[in-house]
Amino acid sequence: MSQSILLVAALLVEVVLFTCLVLVGYLMVVGVLTVPWVRTRPSIARSMLELGGYAPHERVLDLGSGDGTIVLEAAAQGGGGVGMERVGILVQYARLKAWVRGFSGKTQFIKADIFTAPLPEAQLITSYLFPAVNARVEPRLLEAFPVGTRVISRDFCFPTLRLVKEIHLKGSNLFLYEL
Repeated sequence: MSQSILLVAALLVEVVLFTCLVLVGYLMVVGVLTVPWVRTRPSIARSMLELGGYAPHERVLDLGSGDGTIVLEAAAQGGGGVGMERVGILVQYARLKAWVRGFSGKTQFIKADIFTAPLPEAQLITSYLFPAVNARVEPRLLEAFPVGTRVISRDFCFPTLRLVKEIHLKGSNLFLYEL
């Protein structure tokens, strides 16, 4: 009997490892075709919100939200927001994380294309998008949000937005812009 339990356990481990490998491969291929998912550490998310002067009564919009770290950090600070992500499995994972942390009512994660989907209302916008993607999304931001809306970009610049402040920390460059 113990041998059959070991066999089942070994098979289960193989299935889990294979599933993880497929998921990593999928995310790599999707990333090669556009922008890869690079997890934002909670400490970086806190720094981004701090740089943007985030207040709990405000709403954050995270473009390319991945696993939802930035929106979840905003919820942990008493606020909330919306994450827009094109990879469905990451949207589901972010929703699960929000549910586990009790933030489902303060957060929303939607599978959407940031170039075509309606942009939800927000006072602070965050992103980790390549420069070419930033250049494509910039006109949409200028059209959809009022003057004075703050934009935080991690590691990559927007071509013409007004740069207010730049900080370097923990291997990341954070850029604060204002529309």
